[in-house]
Amino acid sequence: MNIKRNGTNYPIILAPGVFGFNRKTISYFLGITRYLNDMGFQTMHTKTVVARVERRALVLKHQIEGYLKKTRASKVNIIAHSMGGLDARYMIAKLDMEDRVASLSTVVTPHRGTSIADWGIRRGGLVLRLLKGLLRMDTKLIHDLTTESCRRFNEEVENAHQVRYFTYSGSKTKLRLNPLFWPAHDVIMKREGENDGLVSVKSARWVTVGRDTPDDGVK
Repeated sequence: MNIKRNGTNYPIILAPGVFGFNRKTISYFLGITRYLNDMGFQTMHTKTVVARVERRALVLKHQIEGYLKKTRASKVNIIAHSMGGLDARYMIAKLDMEDRVASLSTVVTPHRGTSIADWGIRRGGLVLRLLKGLLRMDTKLIHDLTTESCRRFNEEVENAHQVRYFTYSGSKTKLRLNPLFWPAHDVIMKREGENDGLVSVKSARWVTVGRDTPDDGVK
């Protein structure tokens, strides 16, 4: 089978979710960077920190600015997974990057938060201490993923009219998930409906510029 080589007007930036690792032994995006490069797309895999959105957005901005300087490109297309979508939205709107981004495509990003974060905050100390101790996580980021925090986020972080936005959602039945995600799936299903064990389909959908309904622009 012959595969047609492609390209884009601007480089592609891959922005990871909560744990944004990218090492020689294991990549967050599991070979997607190399695949896209082999297909003719100029692609960069960014890293992040396990921290709150504001800090993560600044880390993302610095990496994109460095890449733009290196490649002499004027803009980038961003593909962001999970929390990376919130980072990118904040960066575009609050860190003067709207003129450096051509498009943002978010993949199962909790734009409206996730009920499992609400559940974790309600359970308080024990859950947060476990996350901090076992995963060395800045547990304040859990607050950024609650439904109430994301409601405020969406009021304050507006889409940039010169940037094209696309959203992708997904779901799995409980039995197709790793059993470790079954309790989270149940919590989210009860409160939000279909989900992938962490983010609901409803939350992953977002409004594109110039549209009036949350479902517009969902791919």
